[in-house]
Parts: sequence; C-alpha cells; structure tokens
Amino acid sequence: MIIEKLMRQTDFTDVEKSIADYLLQNGYEVKNMSISDLAKRTYSSPATITRFCRKLDLDGYKKFQILFNSEYDAFATESAVDANYPFSGNDSFEQIARKLAKLNSDTISKTISGFDYNQFRRIVRRISQSDMVNIFSVGTSATVAMDFQQKMLRFGHIVNLSLSSCFLPGYALAGTERTVNLVISQSGENRDVVESLRLLKKRKAYCVGITATPDSTVARMCQEVILVELEEERSYTAKIDTFAVYSAFHFVLDCLFSFLYKMDYEENEKLTREKASIIYEENEKLIKKNPDFISSEKR
Repeated sequence: MIIEKLMRQTDFTDVEKSIADYLLQNGYEVKNMSISDLAKRTYSSPATITRFCRKLDLDGYKKFQILFNSEYDAFATESAVDANYPFSGNDSFEQIARKLAKLNSDTISKTISGFDYNQFRRIVRRISQSDMVNIFSVGTSATVAMDFQQKMLRFGHIVNLSLSSCFLPGYALAGTERTVNLVISQSGENRDVVESLRLLKKRKAYCVGITATPDSTVARMCQEVILVELEEERSYTAKIDTFAVYSAFHFVLDCLFSFLYKMDYEENEKLTREKASIIYEENEKLIKKNPDFISSEKR
C-alpha cells in the first residue's frame, strides 16, 4: 500500500522524506494538485516527484494520485485524534473538520458502549414522575444542559438551570421528594457543585450524577451515576478547549430526553405539536402588529 510505504520511508532521500511527510499531512489537498503544484509545495521539482512515484513502484504521478486518494481517506479516518489537541497549525480546514467529526464520532461510540439501559430506565421513570428537574453544573456542563432544558420545557417538564453558581444552593433547598437532581461535572469535584450536592444529601434528595471521574465526590454521593469515559484533560492549560466532554454530555442528555419522550410517544408528540402551534400563532400575531418583528421560527 502507498500509505504504508510513505510512512516507512524506506531508502528515501531527505527530499523524498519531506515529500512523504507533506503527503501524509495534507492528503486531502493533494487530490486536486497538479504535479507542478505539489513540487512547489514540497520545494522540489516535477522531475523529483516523478522519480518519487517510480520509487513507489508507480509509472507516473497520475497513477500515484488515483491510488493515494483512494487510500488516504481510510488512513485519515482510522488515525487516532488527540482529544486535547485534535488539530494542529499545519492542518487544512478540511483536515480540521474531518478530525473534529472523527473525535465527535469516537466520543459518542465510547460513551454509548458504557450505557446501562436498566439504569436509564430507573432514571427516566423517576423523571417522568417528578415535579421538576434541578440541574447542578457550571461552565461547559451548564451550557450543554441549556439545550436539554429547552427540549424538556417544550413538552411540559419544568427544568431549573442557572449559569450563575450562586443559585445552586437555592435549587438544592427548594426541591421536594419528587424532584430529580441532575449533577453534571467532568471532574466531579467542582466546589460549587459539590457544596450543593452536600445540601442535597442532607435532605436525602434523589441525585443523578453525570461525570467522567468514577472516584469523584459526585460519583460517590449520587444514587445513580452515568460515567462517561474521556481522554480529555480537565485543565484548560492542557488542551485547546473543550471538545470531547461537550459531545459526551450532550449525547447523554439527548438520550435522557429521548428515552423520556419515548415513554408516552403519541401523547408527547401531540403536546409538542400543540405547543409549537401556539408559539407559531403568537408569532404571527406579533408580525401583523409589527412587520419588522422576526419570529424565532424564521431566525
């Protein structure tokens, strides 16, 4: 295989090693490059590229291009993506997009492989019988939870969530025996979240933890724990930003919502349509009164 030969670089000159490295790093761009373009990018010459192709047992650049393109996509897809630094400064836009897509796909596959569906049934049953859901999270976890909150509200479930940590103790004290408390933290040790969790435990409240750390305070103190396996560092000093944890937590919450919705699918679908119809009608009234008003449906 061409990719294997490019990686091994057996008997390659320094110039040929440089060409091989460029091809492996910029493969998606090569499919549209002429031999002259590739020569310029690798600071070589068309004659050097031709000799390079012959060293790969190919009779010319066109044949190389066809075979290389057919192999490269699989090579790029199979390559592991670093969750902390999923792309580099040398990557093209297409490479970055494909790497992020692979990281997202790998994260979700790893997350779903650890699912305990009996556990999900217990949690969803409690949510269906609850008077409200209180979410305890800060930072990235809280922004992920906002989407869950919006989905739940659209079919009639009260979900309390605040991006300000000062509200968390209030939610902990305001819940009832029927309240479901979702505690979301990658480290499971966030100070504000843990302090609220201690209040919840004193009140013997029902708590569901979602965390990436099995030996954390959140994991130890919650009745139910959904563990998410991640290779992403907690500290922002050790990564570009949050990618994997966002995908994993968002997927877990999407599943919780969908499992709950499925429990009474026909009734929930009817309720969703009714609410959507009411929102649409109110928007239309506003548009008639104010032609410059842009409804949320059209944004």
